[in-house]
Amino acid sequence: MVGKSFRKIAVVVGALLVAGVMTMAAAPQSQPSPTGDQAQVASKTAKKAKAPKANKADRLKASGKTINLNTATVAELTALPKVGAKLAQRIVDYRTQHKTFKTVDELRNVKGVGAKMLDGIRPYVAV
Repeated sequence: MVGKSFRKIAVVVGALLVAGVMTMAAAPQSQPSPTGDQAQVASKTAKKAKAPKANKADRLKASGKTINLNTATVAELTALPKVGAKLAQRIVDYRTQHKTFKTVDELRNVKGVGAKMLDGIRPYVAV
């Protein structure tokens, strides 16, 4: 019984192929399951396809906010690009010693803030 059904399907598929209605790509085919190595490669490839994380600058740019140097906490300052906890603490310490920042350029007086870093964070800070 099963053999007759299979033969009927094969005859129909063959006729469709001859008629040009169906191509070999559309014909049903069985594919072997991937081996362990192939599955690992496929898994690693899928992991690499994830969207990259936004960096600090991108997140700040997306928020549209600027950080006020005269009121920001250490945690808020660490949101700036290339500013870690230690540098953020030095900025707060400088602000405490000198009362307030009068200009953004005054950040250059903080140890660890050079011209290049200042140019990188200038769009994200205000006084």
